[in-house]
Amino acid sequence: MRIFGILLCLVLTIFSTANAEGERVTQWLAADKNNDGVLTVDETSGLMKKFFDRNDADKDGKLTKAELEALDKRLPQKKAQAGKQRTRPAPVLPSGVTVKKNQVYREGHDRWKLDVYLPESDAPKGGRPGLVYVHGGGWKSGSKDGGQWASLPAGYAAKGYVCISVNYRLTVDGGGFPACIHDVKNAVRWFRAHADELGLDPKRIGAYGNSAGAHLVSILGLVKKEADLEGDGTHLDQSSLVQAVCASATPSNFLSWKGEPFSNRGLLEGDPKTLADRATAASPVTYVAKDAPPFLLIHAKDDRVVPFQQGKILAEKLKAAGAENVTLMSYESGGHGVFGAMQKETHPGMEAFFAKALKSRE
Repeated sequence: MRIFGILLCLVLTIFSTANAEGERVTQWLAADKNNDGVLTVDETSGLMKKFFDRNDADKDGKLTKAELEALDKRLPQKKAQAGKQRTRPAPVLPSGVTVKKNQVYREGHDRWKLDVYLPESDAPKGGRPGLVYVHGGGWKSGSKDGGQWASLPAGYAAKGYVCISVNYRLTVDGGGFPACIHDVKNAVRWFRAHADELGLDPKRIGAYGNSAGAHLVSILGLVKKEADLEGDGTHLDQSSLVQAVCASATPSNFLSWKGEPFSNRGLLEGDPKTLADRATAASPVTYVAKDAPPFLLIHAKDDRVVPFQQGKILAEKLKAAGAENVTLMSYESGGHGVFGAMQKETHPGMEAFFAKALKSRE
């Protein structure tokens, strides 16, 4: 019986792994625009495009299902090891807070999930203010699970906010521009669509992100429906705009990154001739307006990942457009992790900012 049990576990493990790998091949083949069962280089993006020739075993300019399956078999171990390095333990929930893990805001991709952090007490009439947390990671890594992307929303739920922490497609999943924007906008629309059951006031939603997440929450504050960046996801009858933005180490102007267009091949993958167009469309500075929501920007002058000028120019352009509530907290040091390095000031600063922008209406 013991041998039978071991064999059964081995079979189930192989079967479940095969299923997981098969799902990934299916996701890749979803990019097959003409439905001919293969992928050409024009139908790929991100790392799939970058390493197209390496995976095209017979060099016929096409990735067949068999070639994708061979790629799939090479990836799981490396991906698991990378995920293990990034995984951080979830924090202990504060008293009076519950969490609903892995809520699906759109079907069809493993990254289309979010966690909801809720105060256990009954919501007041009209609902509570809400906060959206978007992780960083250079658009190529990161997760809502663990670290500050779990501890911050849990802590703010204890302060009376309804909070969500969001995953979105990464560049390794074909999630460059505009896919990552489509995803976070979809998550906000989901949040609003579930306002009644979550005790949320859909007219009072703020957002915080760092680095790549700061870029995305700035987009959530500025990019209106007319910009055609909503995507084809769910709850399109809802607004994806937020009413307050706190962003640290913010990429804001991809057209001028240290004096030239941003060269991140993952985020802005595509024809070099149209890079300037994509850089413009992906940049928060493109969408500054007088009716922008309150913005709190945090940046260190010694940030070697996202130049300080990126945060400064966003603040300047918002003010020049007539936006009434824009604050830049700048620091001589603190680096790319300034939000954590200067937390004795940044954490209370963000708390006061959201209280004034969202809770003062109660």
